Amino acid sequence: MEQKDKNQKIIDGNYDKSLAVKCINGTFVGKKTDELIIWKGIPYATQPLGKLRWQKALPAADDDGVYDATKPGHIPIGPLNDSNGTAEFGEDCLVLNIYCNTSCADTKKPVMVWIHGGGFCAESQAQPLYDLSNFSKQYPDILFVSIDYRLGFMGFMNFERVPGGENFKEAGNLGLLDQLEALRWVQKNIAGFGGNPDNVTIFGESAGSASVTFLPLIDGSEGLFKKCIAQSANIAYCDTMEHGILVTQNFLTAAGCQTMDELMALTTEQLVEAYQTAYAIDKNSLLGGANFPLLDGVTLPEDRAVMYGMWGDEKRAKIDLIIGSNQDEIRYFVPFEGGEEGFLNTLRWIAKRDRPQLNDQEKAMYDEFMATLANESEGSRLEQYCNDINFRAGNTNMAIRHSAAGGNTYMYFVKKPVLTPELGVVHAAELPFLFDNSLPDPMGSGKTVGTDECEFRHVVKEMWANFARTGNPSTDKYEWKKFSGDDRQTMVFDDAIGMQKNIFGRREDLMMSWAERLGNGSSKRVC
Repeated sequence: MEQKDKNQKIIDGNYDKSLAVKCINGTFVGKKTDELIIWKGIPYATQPLGKLRWQKALPAADDDGVYDATKPGHIPIGPLNDSNGTAEFGEDCLVLNIYCNTSCADTKKPVMVWIHGGGFCAESQAQPLYDLSNFSKQYPDILFVSIDYRLGFMGFMNFERVPGGENFKEAGNLGLLDQLEALRWVQKNIAGFGGNPDNVTIFGESAGSASVTFLPLIDGSEGLFKKCIAQSANIAYCDTMEHGILVTQNFLTAAGCQTMDELMALTTEQLVEAYQTAYAIDKNSLLGGANFPLLDGVTLPEDRAVMYGMWGDEKRAKIDLIIGSNQDEIRYFVPFEGGEEGFLNTLRWIAKRDRPQLNDQEKAMYDEFMATLANESEGSRLEQYCNDINFRAGNTNMAIRHSAAGGNTYMYFVKKPVLTPELGVVHAAELPFLFDNSLPDPMGSGKTVGTDECEFRHVVKEMWANFARTGNPSTDKYEWKKFSGDDRQTMVFDDAIGMQKNIFGRREDLMMSWAERLGNGSSKRVC
């Protein structure tokens, strides 16, 4: 059989047996550093190569071989390689990493599975920000897993109008189906690493957060995880099949192809080149960078509103949920728009585009929404509008439905710490504090950010860990009360950390009706 990714088969049997774990698809030998054993690049599925390109991932084949798992696997094809030279692009990217702290010998550790963000078209688990080593060092009783999945043109495509595309009906959501296959692999194999398959939490930020909210809605997901942590995004992050047609045509043009046979004949190098050519057309709006998950009627419903309803049914009520957002989410995109002036123009464009899509009742609510912010500047009003339609309204809608169905629901809102003074508490601002990994200043100063010592750095990790252990994120110092539609209890991370009720008041109710219908896809593609 064709060898998996960059794992090298160990022929001579000369390896440390204490670092080896037997799985259904091979025995994998990790590397121990201090108290951690890390396994990298483990394939969780049959790799989507050759005739399997743009097809649903198949389970990993049985294998009795022994493989080195000390180097990263290939990362998903995308616009940029974010691995700092540690990995290369490859179609054989369906791999995961496992982090085990040996200072705790428990053989039934809670399992936390990280799903990275990147707008469903970029990034990978090889990005230094997503290294889970520090988290694992601080919580030795938890087993951590991170996964990669197909992105952009490889993971979310509508081929229905491409000759031969009728054989690729699941192509609209392959990235999500990849994630489910990874979770199936975890169920079958994680006990060998010391993890408890009956206590799995999936958590993610941005596209990873949206994934966390989509996965419970997909057939076959039941029993793969018990808890979800959704950081900043939700089921609003999806596109129509009509939008998918535009993206497909863009990719066909960049690839110089007209049929599926021609696309299937491309080499991996040609795919990378076509991806980057298409992405460069309009990288700010992501139209060049491919779709969000598609409302295809196959993996996901055709109607976004149906998904909100599903989060209020008995099946989803069995899942414990943390969901929330940051104060200045949308300001993450200031540097991408060339600074404050370009950013403000984009916000004006979004609001101007959205209002004509509303019915008369919604237009009146839109005007009332803006009136609630009458004392703020134009820029502040538009930022709050974009924060709400892209993040908060969907989060609250889901939380109200989930809690009303009897689900254990916890809401949060981050007001401190800021990532940079210029940007505030932007999209992803919590990640350096959660993972204890710094990142370059998005304003381009050359400095690293997310290194400030603060209580949030310790509290957020403890709460996430407690939730993974028990389903309750409360700590000895901070009680996190459950959310309900009546009082909308929210854990607010500010100078003082604590619970607050109904922090956005009337604004959320005004927004919710059209946010459910239009979702993130109504706006310029900025997330």
